[in-house]
Parts: sequence; structure tokens; C-alpha cells
Amino acid sequence: MSNGQKILFSFLAGAAAGVVAGLLLAPESGKETRKKLAKKATDLKNTLEDKLKSFRTEETTSN
Repeated sequence: MSNGQKILFSFLAGAAAGVVAGLLLAPESGKETRKKLAKKATDLKNTLEDKLKSFRTEETTSN
């Protein structure tokens, strides 16, 4: 497993742990929690896409 893959895996594992903790500790209704979860999932997707683009650019320029 390359260093980049390890970093990505660690990031995803941390994000998943944060989501689980957030769901378990949420003092809001299910509807509000689902709304927040959907927003966080979208934010995470966007962050991952940006990181992947950045990683690909670094890999392309270093070769």
C-alpha cells in the first residue's frame, strides 16, 4: 500500500468514526440528524474529490 493510499484510508476511517460518534451523540431528532448527515456526506465527498485531484496533479507533475 502506497503512502497516498494509507493517508486516504486513514482519512476515510477517521471520517467514518466521526460520523458514527456524531450519530450516537446527536441530541436532535432523526430528521435533523439525517439532514446534517447528508450535508456532511456531501462535504466529505467534495473534500475527497479535491484531495484526489490534488494528489493526481502531484503525481503527474512529479513524473
